Amino acid sequence: MGENKDWRVELNRAGVGLHELLSEGMPADNPDDWVHRLEDQLGELSRALTGFCSDCDLGLFDECIELAPRLVPQVNKIRTEQVQLQASVQQQIQKLHTQQPDSSLERSMADIVHRVDQLNHHAVDVVYSAYETDLGGPG
Repeated sequence: MGENKDWRVELNRAGVGLHELLSEGMPADNPDDWVHRLEDQLGELSRALTGFCSDCDLGLFDECIELAPRLVPQVNKIRTEQVQLQASVQQQIQKLHTQQPDSSLERSMADIVHRVDQLNHHAVDVVYSAYETDLGGPG
């Protein structure tokens, strides 16, 4: 069943969900429920990111490079971003278990949302660039 998922869509959905939760803000009177929802949302983001990385590793970016070798630096950058973002998500999940939530948590989450959005845009740009073809002919 997982093979049929569009992980880019799932990654975007998880990023939007995290953004919406951050927009609510951490309530002063009951932060525990909010932190629990945040942990769930980070788990969804982590799963979507893992699926997204797997799909890309299963040949999407290799195909892009084959079609357009000039994209190697951009593909390498995306692969590095994927690894770093997954590490940041896992680090934040661990922090939820070991630290009292504060404003730095919200800033860290906002940074993750921004990075998810960037990763999505970079991936779309690479795929679009690879498949953009010049059919030739007189100008």
